[in-house]
Amino acid sequence: MPSSGQDGPIVKHNAVRTTIGPHGRMFVSVTSAMGLVKTILGEPPDSYGPANLARFHAMEGTGCHAICLDWLAHKCGWLPDYAPPEWPNDHGAEERWHMVMNNALVGFQEFVEQYEFEALGIEQEAYSIPYMMVGHVDLWGTMRWKKRRVKAIVDLKFVTAILASHRLQVRCYSRLNGLRDAHIGILFHSNRNTGTWKVEPVLLGGGEDDVSAVANAARLYAWAESKRG
Repeated sequence: MPSSGQDGPIVKHNAVRTTIGPHGRMFVSVTSAMGLVKTILGEPPDSYGPANLARFHAMEGTGCHAICLDWLAHKCGWLPDYAPPEWPNDHGAEERWHMVMNNALVGFQEFVEQYEFEALGIEQEAYSIPYMMVGHVDLWGTMRWKKRRVKAIVDLKFVTAILASHRLQVRCYSRLNGLRDAHIGILFHSNRNTGTWKVEPVLLGGGEDDVSAVANAARLYAWAESKRG
């Protein structure tokens, strides 16, 4: 799968993802920076159910991403084999697991076909030196949008509701090297229980103050990591 920038080791500290990227500098993941921004904004955590089932639903979200992205990577010839993610025993509801995975995949396949999506990268790593951020974008490719073929950044969301921070995350991705010529951002929002889905467009222009705020969160994390030595 194509990747821009230079690969570096991913390090996790207190759920903050950092990597050593171009010029040997430390970069903080967009998702980690967004976590701090969500806290400051007072947004609820991403979820698909009651807070006491957060771990249960996090496993489902991870599985939904895996089944969709691995299927597409295999379809593109980037993975030699493809198999749905196995049911994790600590999930505790095997029948529901397979139902949710099937719903996610069927809806995603419909999206790929309906919008004639052609992948250029899956979980593509990309950097921004000005913002000191690194991202691993779910999908980068071309698609049919309002009778035109456009370059799109697509983020898959298997959560209860789309939040302002989800749109901001996609805008941050559009500032990363190799992705700055994107015409549009897309949030693919899927209902795990029913398989129904919709796409929400994200305008990538403007909102520079918001993107800078996320970059400042990334710099704060990088500063904290340097103090830890």
